[in-house]
Amino acid sequence: MNKKNLGQILTTALVAVSAVAPALALDYEAKPVHWVLMAPWRTAGALSGGLFTGAVSGPIDGGYHGSLRGTKHVAGEFGDEKGDLQLATASTVAGPGAAVIGGTESGYHGFFHGFKTGWDKPFSRWSYLTMEEK
Repeated sequence: MNKKNLGQILTTALVAVSAVAPALALDYEAKPVHWVLMAPWRTAGALSGGLFTGAVSGPIDGGYHGSLRGTKHVAGEFGDEKGDLQLATASTVAGPGAAVIGGTESGYHGFFHGFKTGWDKPFSRWSYLTMEEK
């Protein structure tokens, strides 16, 4: 390859890039530069927060609280929601089912909570937890 061919290749590449450049240009008035620069970081934070909260912390939290609510509800139907015998019986009857239902529901809601919080505050601890920031 001689210098003439190299020059022609570089010129062709420069012309091709300059022809495509207007299509790749940012609309500075419609999108602030900071937003465009932060979008990949926020997207990664939102996806990681949504996936973790929807798959791990949401189901754990929802399963635990669903089990407690279901057990107390069924114990109340047995007569006394604070009675030891009623709670013991209700925990075997209603506890597992309520844990599955609560975990599934919280996993669904947790994904959207983690995604939204992960977008607003990428990779913060609040995007990985189902509780609200105080």
